[in-house]
Amino acid sequence: MRVTLFAIFLQPFVGLGAIFGPICQWHQDPSTTMSVHWIERLEETPQKWTSETGPFRSEPQEPVLLRRPLQIPKTVSKGATLVIESPKNTTITVDIDGQRIETIPGRKKAVSLLNNSQKPNKPILLAVSLLKTSKTASKTIPAPRVFIQDQEEIIVLSDAKSLWNRSLTSTPNSDWNRIPPVPGILQIDRDFIFAYRKIGHPQWKEARISKRLFGPTDDWVHSVQLSKLNADSSYEFQILDHGVQVGQNLFKTAPLIFPNKMVFVTGGDMFHTRQMLDSMNRRAGTENPLFALLGGDLAYANGSDGDRWLEWVESWNKCATTPYGYSIPMIPVIGNHEVKGASYRPNDAPTNEAAPFFYSLFFGMEKGSMFTVDFGDYLSVIALDSGHTQNIKSQTPWLRETLHTRRSLPFKFACYHRPAWGTGVKGDSLEIQKEWCPLFEEYHVDAAFENDHHIYKRTYPLKGGKRDDSEGVVYLGDGAWGTRTRGLSREVLKTRPFLAHAESRNHLIKVSLKKGTIRYEAITTSGERFDVFDRTSGEEAQR
Repeated sequence: MRVTLFAIFLQPFVGLGAIFGPICQWHQDPSTTMSVHWIERLEETPQKWTSETGPFRSEPQEPVLLRRPLQIPKTVSKGATLVIESPKNTTITVDIDGQRIETIPGRKKAVSLLNNSQKPNKPILLAVSLLKTSKTASKTIPAPRVFIQDQEEIIVLSDAKSLWNRSLTSTPNSDWNRIPPVPGILQIDRDFIFAYRKIGHPQWKEARISKRLFGPTDDWVHSVQLSKLNADSSYEFQILDHGVQVGQNLFKTAPLIFPNKMVFVTGGDMFHTRQMLDSMNRRAGTENPLFALLGGDLAYANGSDGDRWLEWVESWNKCATTPYGYSIPMIPVIGNHEVKGASYRPNDAPTNEAAPFFYSLFFGMEKGSMFTVDFGDYLSVIALDSGHTQNIKSQTPWLRETLHTRRSLPFKFACYHRPAWGTGVKGDSLEIQKEWCPLFEEYHVDAAFENDHHIYKRTYPLKGGKRDDSEGVVYLGDGAWGTRTRGLSREVLKTRPFLAHAESRNHLIKVSLKKGTIRYEAITTSGERFDVFDRTSGEEAQR
């Protein structure tokens, strides 16, 4: 029938759409795990790759572009040759893992001596371009024959019936011949493929991808949870969407044993304008931190604007990159602008459903947004919910137990959104002063990072609300990463004597850890350090 015949010439469509991210998150052991998330907005987009066997339909003057993973057998001997034979009346161009190999003139074949990059039992990506040389030739091109010549033995790796990835356009992405050679690339109906490997390791691995709806939208969050990684190691990953590379990043795992120095950055209230967000995200990357502790009011979406979250994710992906090209893993904490109605209700907080984007994007929030991330036996980061989806008092027993079991760790930090000890631009959280601060003091928490007030402040070390340089806890904040700052009273240091420093300036806080000592630096987007404070760590001070 005409309809059927006509349909043969239509370009197929799939769910390939706009991709936002990826971003990296830590919520489990940062030495051996990494979570990676990206968001997909479905659009009807022409399919760019398919999987099929030969012969392949060929248009005049347009190459047929093919690729497939190959596994070099363990049994081949040194000096064996990989041969790719061109069909009759065609020229052939061949790349192996993105590297062009020799084509023998007049013999219609490409030959590669198996070298270290193509060693036995290592998968390789074979990419082939076939172009007809005769105008009178058939309208189809047979699949190339691929085999290994090992002395007198012929080992066939691909024949006329083998499955190939075939490009549906003659101008694919420039990296089409350098994707990971994982078997999944031939399963073109799969939404995504996530391939990763340790830098310098020849073998790519595929990770299982989970997905869920992004809040109340039709967008999808896709995630992988990588485990059994090596500590203090660099990894690379690629994300393929129906054969097209849509993400390529590096990340680094945390050391299992405390190194000579460790750096992280922290701050909150991130997104007033995209320019402000991008600028401070770039500054975060420039400081080369191991991770970022983000203290709430991330996208300022108020539980209802998913598009602001997409922008926030994309900004972190593009801008929060170290000078060495690594993505910065984040530890996200909830704030009032994650919640419908920008809720701050310390004693009658709404449920998690009031923050649909926050809880659908991130892992590790099954029991709410109070959690810990422990780095070996040297550092603990404790996240708390300052009255946005959990009551403050209800978290106190958990906080006590959490601090008690980590009492001997050299470095301990807490992070939440609403300040206990602020600058007066908004009210202090008396509930946190009553419920949590005594525990911070009892268990020698080094610092509590507070946010929300769009200002910079650092308190003196406090115990019972008063300065105590030997046993007090320092409170730093207050959330001016990428928001317009609020004005301060000129008399604020007099009226609030617990404050050591207060300024109306955008900033992030860089925290540098060395054995027994901590340095806190308040830094602007231009790199100006306008407040620097050194202190002995809480546990070291008690010895």
